[in-house]
Amino acid sequence: MSKKRKRISRRRLAGQRVLAHVPTFKLETGSHKPVTAARRYIAEELLEPPAILNVRRNEHTTDRFFWGEKGLFSAQYAEENHFLFPSLRTIVDRIGEEVLFEGIEALAADDWEEMEEYEYAFV
Repeated sequence: MSKKRKRISRRRLAGQRVLAHVPTFKLETGSHKPVTAARRYIAEELLEPPAILNVRRNEHTTDRFFWGEKGLFSAQYAEENHFLFPSLRTIVDRIGEEVLFEGIEALAADDWEEMEEYEYAFV
């Protein structure tokens, strides 16, 4: 029996393309939980948003976090809801929506229209 292909979300793919232009930092958890290690690293290094933090829990697991102006979020949430973050909007404006999101419309999924409804909401 063949495996069913996972649905490709255009909204998440668009977010991945935006986050590819955000600086990434890699760190180990040490004796802390991953989110605590990320928060401590942000405080010690005085990181300015936006940033991606890859926190290695063990040799098999890495947690990804997005440090934005509104706080620390999972990177997956930031990918799916990138239009809610003003700092990511500046990246989109700098690079250009046409260049950044080129070819996404051709992919399967129907949530692209949903993203356009938001028009980059600033909450």
